[in-house]
Amino acid sequence: MKTNAILLTLLFVSLFTTSVSAQTPLPASGEKRITFMLKNTLGYHRMFRVEGPGIAYGFTMNRREMVPCTWPVGSKLYFSKDGEKTQGLILTVTAADEGKTLTTDTGAIETVSNTTPSAPEPKKTVAISLQNPSLLPRKIALISYEPGEPGNSTNIFVLAPVVGSKKFRFPAGTRLYLADDEQVNTVMSGKRIDSSKPFLTVKSEDAGKSFPVK
Repeated sequence: MKTNAILLTLLFVSLFTTSVSAQTPLPASGEKRITFMLKNTLGYHRMFRVEGPGIAYGFTMNRREMVPCTWPVGSKLYFSKDGEKTQGLILTVTAADEGKTLTTDTGAIETVSNTTPSAPEPKKTVAISLQNPSLLPRKIALISYEPGEPGNSTNIFVLAPVVGSKKFRFPAGTRLYLADDEQVNTVMSGKRIDSSKPFLTVKSEDAGKSFPVK
């Protein structure tokens, strides 16, 4: 009688233990770590970054250097310039890589930022024209000093009589001088003539206007 009771007790314990074991969760596959060798086969010193389950850091490798690694399955090796930002996936570690030697020269292409520096915003300019009211052609030497610019611009041209005109675009605040030969020589020698009163200081409201050259 006692023997039967003991057998029943052992059977009950065995069934209970099996039931509890079946309900115990298995370790997540991402938590499995494998050991392998990583070799830099790029032919030059390089910085990399690894990211995976519970792992993320940057490191450098010398040319042809080989280091042992123990990384979780699913870890990804990237190019990196600073050890923080990634610039192209090199490889992903799998369970089949256990005990192997993985190389960095996988044909992966290092990506670069596709953002380009923004071009400086163009200066807003005012369109004006100079007109010759004379009955004779007139040779003009126009010296301009734009705000914020250290030098000057020189335009020498001939205006036809009466209706002859020439269009220009200058930023507001540009000072214009109708230079004589002496002033042209002064400018050509590297000196300035903008200490005198200008023929015209361009303003925003001058847009589209025509100014007679007297």
